[in-house]
Amino acid sequence: MPILYACFLENDPEIMERHWLNAMAARLAPSTTRNPKIHVELFFPDRHEKDEIVSGRACSIHYNGTVFLTKKRFSRKQWSFRSLDVSARQYNQVLSFCEAHQGEHFNHLSYFLQPVNSYLGITPNWPTWFGYSPRWFCSEICLAALKAANILPEKTFVSMHPQELYNLLEDTTTSSCVRNMDQIPLCF
Repeated sequence: MPILYACFLENDPEIMERHWLNAMAARLAPSTTRNPKIHVELFFPDRHEKDEIVSGRACSIHYNGTVFLTKKRFSRKQWSFRSLDVSARQYNQVLSFCEAHQGEHFNHLSYFLQPVNSYLGITPNWPTWFGYSPRWFCSEICLAALKAANILPEKTFVSMHPQELYNLLEDTTTSSCVRNMDQIPLCF
């Protein structure tokens, strides 16, 4: 059975100092957590990894960037991981969705309207009204990919903060790590 991870970058003082957007994303998060999740990526690990830190392909988007599906290793301590129980078919559907949307642009409108967007209903598809491709921010592309594979219900609104996505997945997924436990030397 393939493994799919939702990877969340947690805000902390080290991350907060790196860029003003990190501070803003933390302020937009639901106020229920001390160090909210401010970014999310989907991770498709390589199956036969020999290193301690597993590598694979990650799908998401950064501010002002484009949707990527690129080789990655999650070594930063601020990442937390949720393991999603998916079938091979669902795994392939999520991966295909990510592949199909590579290169699409950042959704500034939904990103900045997150606190009120559930009332406005602006989705990544708004640019298609004008003949353009969809636009995304990190949790939108991840949510849409999970919905495309029926991992999340169709009625799930895709424009939500990464912390809200974490909260949504918390009860139906398993806390995990992307370390190859066979490669970690244990000392007694």
